[in-house]
Amino acid sequence: MNLRRTTLIVAAFLFVGAVNLSAQDDKFGAVDTVFIEPYKIDALNWGINVSLFNDEEIIALSIPLTFSDGKNRIVADSTIFTGGLVENFKVKEARSDTAMQCLTIGLINDIGVSVPPLPPGRGRIATVFVSSIDKKEISSLKVDTTTTPPSNTLLLVKQPSDPLVPALVIKAPAKSEKK
Repeated sequence: MNLRRTTLIVAAFLFVGAVNLSAQDDKFGAVDTVFIEPYKIDALNWGINVSLFNDEEIIALSIPLTFSDGKNRIVADSTIFTGGLVENFKVKEARSDTAMQCLTIGLINDIGVSVPPLPPGRGRIATVFVSSIDKKEISSLKVDTTTTPPSNTLLLVKQPSDPLVPALVIKAPAKSEKK
């Protein structure tokens, strides 16, 4: 009886794992992707372009980012959405957490019907500006995704009941030429 029960439990775990893996595939088109592109402005300031490729309509986005430069303390001090794909969204928030060195971008097109969903396409969502708190040179900005309180994860929403976890591509910063 124990062997039968153990086999059933293992089979259930394998089934749940397979369902979770298949839920991350986009069976109806290309994989939706968030692109992160850090670039150096000067010794103390960097920018991070956040872009999106989506092949279906999107009504909301959650993009939590973490950034670091070794022991150098840095902060995301401003974010702009002007000129981007989500410029007309009703809710555009960028919440920075200096202690955790992270930023959560939250976007909702509209609760009503006055703003249409983000159509399929490709383009910039936002530009985040990062600076050194201690006025030390930012030598190598590292950016990644994370989970920020209260459980914000990288997520696109097609419909309220249909969230989608996009792929994440982090591009290496261009090497600056020394003069």
